[in-house]
Amino acid sequence: MKILLIEDDKKKIEDIKEFLLTFYNYSSLVIKESYQSGLRELIKVKYDLLLLDMSIPTWDKSINESGGNFEKFGGYKILKEITRKKKPIDTVLITMFDDFGESDTSVTLQHLNKLLTEEFPTLYKGVAYYNTREDNWKTELDLLIKSYMKKV
Repeated sequence: MKILLIEDDKKKIEDIKEFLLTFYNYSSLVIKESYQSGLRELIKVKYDLLLLDMSIPTWDKSINESGGNFEKFGGYKILKEITRKKKPIDTVLITMFDDFGESDTSVTLQHLNKLLTEEFPTLYKGVAYYNTREDNWKTELDLLIKSYMKKV
């Protein structure tokens, strides 16, 4: 199984890598840290499963690059693009936010989950709410991966 993770938070990346190794003995995770590098990777390479953060920078951060604008709905935009380019992939959202956007245009995680389920019914498999202080996200992610694996 080939898994791509699009995530920019270093702690979250390490926690997800550790989770996949511990629960699934899976160590060949490919990681991209921005909208642009993640989308390019999805277009170039065929993956079985996408673990996707919703809020990601436009570009990879480096010593000389700040990452550009922060895309609060970058994960949504990636799903739109892979649909448009006919590059379908089963996708699980892993986020540490329960509210997205600006104050008067913000969207709750519950509403976002419903929106993604309706708009991308064949791609979107659900959300795991990540929290560094709790382990509930591991159970949620485990259930989502197991339900994906049953279909394969």
